[in-house]
Amino acid sequence: MAEVRSLTVPSKINLILKITGKRPDHYHQLQTLFLPLAVPADRVELHWSGPGIRVCSSRPGLPEDLDNLGGRAAQLYAAAAGVAPEWMFRIEKNIPVAAGLGGGSADAAAVLRLLNEHYRILPAAALTALALQLGADVPFFLTPRPAWAGGIGEELTWLPAELPAVPLLLINPCFPVSSAWAYRHFEPERIGKLPGFHADLLLEAWRAADWEAFGKLLHNDLGLALYEKFPLLEMLRRRLFQLGACGVQISGSGPTMFAVCRDAGSREVLVEALQQEFSDLRCFTAEPYRHF
Repeated sequence: MAEVRSLTVPSKINLILKITGKRPDHYHQLQTLFLPLAVPADRVELHWSGPGIRVCSSRPGLPEDLDNLGGRAAQLYAAAAGVAPEWMFRIEKNIPVAAGLGGGSADAAAVLRLLNEHYRILPAAALTALALQLGADVPFFLTPRPAWAGGIGEELTWLPAELPAVPLLLINPCFPVSSAWAYRHFEPERIGKLPGFHADLLLEAWRAADWEAFGKLLHNDLGLALYEKFPLLEMLRRRLFQLGACGVQISGSGPTMFAVCRDAGSREVLVEALQQEFSDLRCFTAEPYRHF
């Protein structure tokens, strides 16, 4: 039987996303705090097949082969490692698409990891350089653990592994938003660094599991344009606070929102209320990703 390798890859949210500048190549520099989540997660399988690169997905309508970010990751790896590709990748897609949860980046990173675990040719720095060619979030998914990121997302500083699990609820409104749209509608006058001690205060609240304080420190510079464009998001935000959420924010370029809850019990109250009031939402009881 032909060898098959597989990898389950997490989603992510941005607890903080602050845009600090814009480069001449139009990439935005930022400060962001990545948190990987075990739910929702994709699964990527690597099969050995005939010559070339094939990518298929469990979700109809998604790009395949070299039109898929995972296919482009495989193409880059083959060129950098000097390996003739003979691969088929199957992606079991559970992370919502164009949702601010990093699903495409996670899949691309999984392709790089699976190939390098098999061939063991590229050092970590070379693999990270390939990941950055694919997208600003992809380097994070090579080693997905809580991390601050600077630059365009590639300057990673890992957080302590023993931080408490944040009681989170993800709310996906089941429509896509492109990252390009979100960044295009960002207000340039908001460019700047985080206020002094903001990061320290958030980490202090996290260590103490003080979710009230923690929730007040969530931030996303892209959120204002999204709330203005999509009134449902602002409606959800207000309702989540009415239902007792400690903090509510949009992840990445949206439109997925996340709510910080007081505990598991209050999270269940939120889920039940949202499912009764908003029939088209997808809710995920988010669990921390610990496989690092």
